Amino acid sequence: MELGTNQSGQVLVRMEGTGESRLDLYSYQGTKLPAYLIYVVLKTLLAEGWVEKLESLHQSRKNMWKVEVCFSPKGTKEYRLYTIEQHQPVCSSTIAISQGQIETFSIWSEDAAPLLKKVFEDYPPVFLPRYRNYRHFYFFPTHFPLFAKNIKFKEIPEPIKTRREEPQRIKVNHEIFLTDTFPAGVTSGIMETIEALKCLEVLMA
Repeated sequence: MELGTNQSGQVLVRMEGTGESRLDLYSYQGTKLPAYLIYVVLKTLLAEGWVEKLESLHQSRKNMWKVEVCFSPKGTKEYRLYTIEQHQPVCSSTIAISQGQIETFSIWSEDAAPLLKKVFEDYPPVFLPRYRNYRHFYFFPTHFPLFAKNIKFKEIPEPIKTRREEPQRIKVNHEIFLTDTFPAGVTSGIMETIEALKCLEVLMA
């Protein structure tokens, strides 16, 4: 995937089937993906209706949930989704962004909609790149070679393994659910956020 002048990189995206599936994004080579491009990459590489599918998976969850944004001493922003498993609070999935770039992640598909909603709010996607003023502030992918049928891993890449293990090491107390917690079945708001950002972009263009 070519990002622009002197910026190029390969990003591999995989979304498994229904059930206990995962959404993986692997920064394979070169420049990491700018956070504001995550929407256009997923839209290009996933099947039509991917937002609706992620929202449907989210609403099928059986326990309450909460999204929190944390900051590391190094400035990395981590988006965490908390829920209940076996009557215990857990951190289910995380997405990390460092210096405005998406780190490799592997999250449960049912966690994707609420996490991506928060990412979109903080790093609004650009829906109308044809407007002249965007050229000075953003790089856009100019080429999307799709290798979904050609790239197969005999083993899960280590960065993906690491990202899958990280949430398990986060200790969570029941107090985390005292505020900003939603019951199962409540919409993530991702579709409303996308539509609102599109309208705002038109007004500001």
